[in-house]
Formats: sequence, structure tokens, C-alpha cells
Amino acid sequence: MSDRNRNGDHDPYPRGDDPLDAIGMEEFRLQEPSQWEETEYQPQGPESLKTCPSCYSRQSQANRHCQECGARLDQHKIAVGPVPIRSVTAGSRAVRVIITGLAFVLIFALIIQALRSDDEPETVAVEDQTTEVTEVTEATVSLGPLEEVTPISISCSSEYNANLGCENLIDGEETYWNDESRRGEDARITATFVNPVALEQVQIINITNLEKFRRNYRVRGVEIYADDFPGVPFVDQIPDANDRPHGIPTTTNHTTILEIRVTSTWASESLGGERAFDELAIQEIKFWGRIQDSAGG
Repeated sequence: MSDRNRNGDHDPYPRGDDPLDAIGMEEFRLQEPSQWEETEYQPQGPESLKTCPSCYSRQSQANRHCQECGARLDQHKIAVGPVPIRSVTAGSRAVRVIITGLAFVLIFALIIQALRSDDEPETVAVEDQTTEVTEVTEATVSLGPLEEVTPISISCSSEYNANLGCENLIDGEETYWNDESRRGEDARITATFVNPVALEQVQIINITNLEKFRRNYRVRGVEIYADDFPGVPFVDQIPDANDRPHGIPTTTNHTTILEIRVTSTWASESLGGERAFDELAIQEIKFWGRIQDSAGG
């Protein structure tokens, strides 16, 4: 073969004159897997850890940022802002003002109580003495039997004349009282007792004479006031009849003055061609109760 190569160029190193042929080359062979040497796994030592300059948590050397707070591990400590102060609302201010005011009131009350503590023994002594006197007084009061009680005096809002005056209401006779032709309007009768009376009933008796009964006005509605029950009347209705007394329950304790107020009336009537009268008529008023007697009096 000529000294030219395939491209037709002249070969500078004719076969047999290649300088690499003079170099000794070591034969390279791949080692089979079965011939690999088995090596025992040697565990590495504990990894050194970094300390976060911000939160001081321990971090791996491979971390560039803290996994807890996100700070750079290779920089200085990150400045942390102060914790924000809780805002105070108007409602919380009002609550504080109320609590403070109550505290001052309580302290003031305790001071007043402490200042008055010296007077308490004397006050207790006076109360004890008052209680003893009251108990003695109650022990000396007793009630008599149930009986008809005649007032020491009786007065009326008006009278027709002296013969038909207010005293006829408690004389125990068939005489009667007439008002001054007012048809019972605003008629009032007041009875006064010497000793306090525990009243149980007030009886109103109409005129027993039928003709006079019909021709005069008669009591219908009535209110009774006792001085030991001021402002609390005993209210009742009187039937239009003259065959028996009409009793009105009046449960009192120690009455000395009793007032009877006429609130409505039965109208008078004309009989046998005789005209009707304009006067209110009552024949008798009786009071039933128990007189309070004093053992020391």
C-alpha cells in the first residue's frame, strides 16, 4: 500500500514508523461486578448545627434561612419590633371608670361605718328599752266582750231641724234623722268613742213606718272610714227594705272616730196623692264591737 492515506494526502508516518508503537501501553480491563470488594458502610458523625441569631433555634449547616423565624443564618440578628400595645376602647374605659367609682364608694361606706361604730351600743340600748315598754303596754291591754257600743257623740253634715237632728240616730227610739233637703248628696255622719273600739259591725236601720220610709230618700251606697285604717273604706250596698237592720262588716283594731259617707240613695216616692220628700232619712245607727280596757287605768 502506498504512503498516501485514503484522502490522497501523503502520510507523514509510514506504517511501521508510528512513534506510538514504541510506547508500552497497559491493557485496561473492566472489573466484573462479582469481583467488587464489599466495603462496610461507615456512618458519618453527628452533623454540626447552626444557631439562629434571631430566635436561637438550632438549624442545619445546609440551611441558609431559619426554618422557625425565616432569618438569614449567615447574618446578624434581625431586629424585632416591640409588641404592639393593646388599644383601649371607649367601652373598656367606661368599665374602668365604673369599677373605680364603686371602689371609692365602698371605701367611703366603710369609713362612715367605722366612724359610727362607737354609737351602736347606745342605739341598741335605746331600742331594747323601747321594746320593753311596748311589751308592757301590750300586756296591759285587753278586749271586752262583743257588745253594742254607743259613741259619746255623733254629728251629721246637715239637719232638717232640731226635732229631726243627728242625735236621733243613737237615742234607741223610733225618731229619725233628716238631712237638709239635699236628697242625701254628700251626706256624712261622724261617730266618736271614749275608748278605742275593735269594731266588727255597723248597723243601719231604716224608718219602720212604711209611709215615711217610702216618701223619704233612703241610703243605698255607703263607705265607712275608721281612723285606724286611714284611706281604706269599708264599702257596702243597703237594700231598699225596712223590715230588719242591715249590718256592714267593719273589722277594725282600735277605732276612736268613725265616718259614714253616703255615696248613693234610693229615690223617694209619692203615696196616696201626697208628694215625695227631698230629705234623706235614717232611723237608727248601731255599732257593735269590743272596747279596749286598760288594766292600769
